[in-house]
Order: sequence, then C-alpha cells, then structure tokens
Amino acid sequence: MSPDDASRNDLSSLTAQAARHHAQGRLAEAVTAYTDALRLDRRNPALLYGFGLVLRDLGQMDGAATCFEAAFTIDPRFADAADSLGTLRAGQGRFAEAESCHRAALAHSADRATFWNNLANALSRQGRAAAALAAWQRAVLLDPALPEGLSNLGGGVRDAERLDEAERAHRRALRLMPGEPQANNNFGHALQARLRPAEAARWFRRALALDPGYAAALCNLGLAVQRLGDGGLADRLYGRALRVCPDLPLARFNRGLLHLERGELAEGWAGYGWRFASGQAGGARQPRLPAWRGEDLTGKRLLIWGEQGVGDTILFSSLCAEAIARARSVVIETDRRLVPLFARSFPGALVRPQSPDADALPDCDRHTPIGSLARVFRRDLSAFAGSAGGWLVPDPARVAVWREQVAALGPGLRVGVGWRSALMTESRRAAYSRLDQWGALFAVPGLVFVNLQYGACEAERVAAEDRFGVTIHRWDDLDLTDDFDGTAALMASLDLVIAPATAVGELAAALGVPVWRFGGRDWTQLGTAVRPWFPAQRLFQPRGGEDVHDVLNRMAAQLARRPI
Repeated sequence: MSPDDASRNDLSSLTAQAARHHAQGRLAEAVTAYTDALRLDRRNPALLYGFGLVLRDLGQMDGAATCFEAAFTIDPRFADAADSLGTLRAGQGRFAEAESCHRAALAHSADRATFWNNLANALSRQGRAAAALAAWQRAVLLDPALPEGLSNLGGGVRDAERLDEAERAHRRALRLMPGEPQANNNFGHALQARLRPAEAARWFRRALALDPGYAAALCNLGLAVQRLGDGGLADRLYGRALRVCPDLPLARFNRGLLHLERGELAEGWAGYGWRFASGQAGGARQPRLPAWRGEDLTGKRLLIWGEQGVGDTILFSSLCAEAIARARSVVIETDRRLVPLFARSFPGALVRPQSPDADALPDCDRHTPIGSLARVFRRDLSAFAGSAGGWLVPDPARVAVWREQVAALGPGLRVGVGWRSALMTESRRAAYSRLDQWGALFAVPGLVFVNLQYGACEAERVAAEDRFGVTIHRWDDLDLTDDFDGTAALMASLDLVIAPATAVGELAAALGVPVWRFGGRDWTQLGTAVRPWFPAQRLFQPRGGEDVHDVLNRMAAQLARRPI
C-alpha cells in the first residue's frame, strides 16, 4: 500500500469515527477525530462542515461559524454549510447576515424546503412579514409535511389576521408532530388570536405537559387565564415563566399590564417598559441619547417622542406639561397631524414632526418615549388627583367657524359619533360596533348626529341613514383622517361624543368635550371604575351576558333621560 493510500484510509477511518461519535453524542471524541482528520486534509469542505456541527452542539458558536464559512468558501455549491451558517447567525441576532447566507444556499438548492423555512425566519425577525410569509408558503409547497414550516406558516398567517388559514396550518403541523411542545403552543396561540382563551389554554397546558419549563407557553397560558378572569393564576404563571427565562419580554409586559389593571402602578409601569422588546408596541426608536428615567433635568433639554398610535400619544400627552416644568427645555416629536394642536397646547415646548432620521438628534440631552412619562409622574393613583380633561387647545378661529356650521344644523343635542377603528381585524372586531347596531340611539328624539368616524366609512353611513331614517352630518372639506386640528375644532363645537376605544374618544376627552365610551374594561382604568386620565368621561361596559348592541341600547336609554 502506497503512503497516499494509507493516508486516504486513515482519513476515511477518522471521518467515519468522527461522524459516529457525533451521532452517539460523544462530542469530545468527535472533536478529536475531526481534528486528526483535518490535519490530513485541511481544505476538505465536508470535514469542516462536520466539525462545525460538533462545535455548534458544544456551544462554540464562533468556531462553528468559522468552519461553516470556510466550507462554503472552498465549495460555493455546499448549500448546507451556507444554510447552517445562516441559522447560526440568526441565533446571534444577526438577521441580515442570516438572510444573505440562506439566499446563498437557495441559489444552489432552490428546492430545499428547510432552506426556505430558515430564510423566512430571518426575514420575519427583520420585520419583513410579507416576504417571510411568501417564503414559508414556498417551504410548505415544496414539502407539505414539513412540520416546522407548517407551524411557522400558521404563525405568519395569524399575524396577517388570516385566522382560518392559521388554524388549518397549525392543525396540520400538530398531526405531524403531536408530541412537539412548540406545535401545541403555536396552535393555542392561534386560538388565542380568535378570542377563544378557554380552548387556547388547553393547548398551552398540553405544551407544558410535554415541557414543563417552556417559558413561552407559561406566558401564553398566563394571558389566557387572565382573559378568563383569573388574575391570581396569571400572575403566578408569568412569575414561573420569568424564573425560567428572566428577561422574557412578553411575560414582563403582560405582567405589567396585569399590575396596571389592578391599580399597582409602580410595578405596572416597570412592566409596561417592556412594550417595545415584547413586540406589543411596534419598533422603538433608538436615539443616540441617554434615556430619561426621572432624574433631575435642571439645565437639560428633553426629547419626548410619540409612540404607538395617535390615541396613545394623545392619552400620554396629559403628562407633557409636568415634564416641561422639570426641564430647561423640551422638544416633542409626534405624528405630523398632531403638531399644530400640540404646539398650541404646549407653548413651553418646541413641537415638531417625527424626524425621518430617528438617530439624528444632537440638540437634546435626554430622551423618553411619551408613554414612559407615566412611570415618573403617575406612580400611584393619588398622582391623578386634580386631573381634569381639556389639556389640548383647539384653534379658536376654526372653533368659531365650526360653531356656526354646527348651529346651522338646527336645534338639539349635537352628538359626534365614531363606531370602530379604521383597522378592523377578526381579533379586534369584538371591541367595536357596526353602525347598524345603533338603531336605538338614532331613535332618541332631539339629537343631531355628526360623523367623526375616520377612514372608509361612507357606505356604512349611507346604509344607516337609509335604514334608520336619520341624518349623520359630515362635511366633505374636513379630512377626519389627516386634519386633526380641524377635527378638534369641530369636536369643541359638540355637546357630546360617543365612541369606543379609538383616537376619536381620546381626542374629544383631551379637549374637555363630554365623552361616552363604550366597550370592555382595559388597563387604562388602572383598577378603578373610571379612567383616571379623563375624570369626566363616562364608561358604558358590558354587564353579565351583554354584547355591544345591548350596551348601545343602554346608552340610548340614558340619553333619552337627559340631561347628560
């Protein structure tokens, strides 16, 4: 036997040994065998890849990445090496690099379902939901029995509010892997999105029976039982989740809302601070400034930036005046539609539209999202003492014009109406009403109705007018979606606004206009029977087995017994 033949035999034997040791979980012996083999052939892509897999299983991620990268560099057709490197980079939070690796793998193996699934995961973590969904769909098309692809696809279509599809995808995944905790948890999550917490809880419990330390399932079960009315058990479940995973953002956020619902404000605001990390409030800005957490602002300029929806910004703007009193100067950056109204209402601050470059903020010393003002200024309910609606100031000239136009509608109580969010999804539908449910309100004599509903609602309004023989006045020259200053002036000319939990009611209440708000309890009540932010606001909430139609009928009965 020649020396070359002997070396090839040694290499073959070491390679087989290394693979066998790895398969048997004998990782130290596998490292030794791969190391000896690589001494004989340092540029063997298969050896480098196998060694990388062992290092990955040992938790040596940098070494594993070096091996995967080397294998793919030596053989650009080695798609598994590129894909494994992508998965590793995703685990390190380097999602753009992960995407690049998965795309490189797919350039040579476009028919591999697992590669498409992994690409979708990287896209999803970058917030590119539509592209991720398309990639998951491709994965399942290539392999209809790929369990993780089906489960991930179910999550993607659930997030897109295609809840029937989500349920079907999760059921298929469960048939393929009934003993997989994640599949059971994900199916429960799909049912949770359909507002079926009792059913969802059963699947979360199944996931936990399979893996008692599954932190995400503990958190999800906590939310399900919280929605079923057992706050004590929910608190304990969030606590268990956090003992397993101390920095699980969703558990901290959900527990924070639970504290706020109980009126435990200091603990609640601490948990509310996890809203961005938990994905419950969109993306947080990352200004290159120190965050303000309540320390002395003498001589400092504070940036307050708007977050979440317009309604949330309006609610928390009730705290801006207190921040202005503490700092040398304040800059408020908010939705462009609120700038004129906020500039008039907070003359002590510079109010400007949100910067297109969120990092370019050299003119301030500290920053805070507007919702985080509450943890400084509303640490207990006594801090709301003396609060009164009406901190926003409409344009006096426009108010005068609108008062004339509203007066021209004739005698009666002028009632502004909004009935739903502009974004209607299956999971949000229960919180709002349809205009065809307002019959009892439209039948109350002596009312003059004014439309405040923004978005595409013309067909609903016309249908209700035809059905109930009522006029819901509106003006084509007022854009209720974009002209908040004009809308505020119109609201200030009304006697009453009736609306659910939308920006319509928040804006009216912040202007000091009487508001009747319908819908279920929420955390903004802070454990009370009212909303402390708006002491004059009246809440109409379901009792017993009532639905929203019953609540609207009860409101009509109240209106019929005026005064308000």
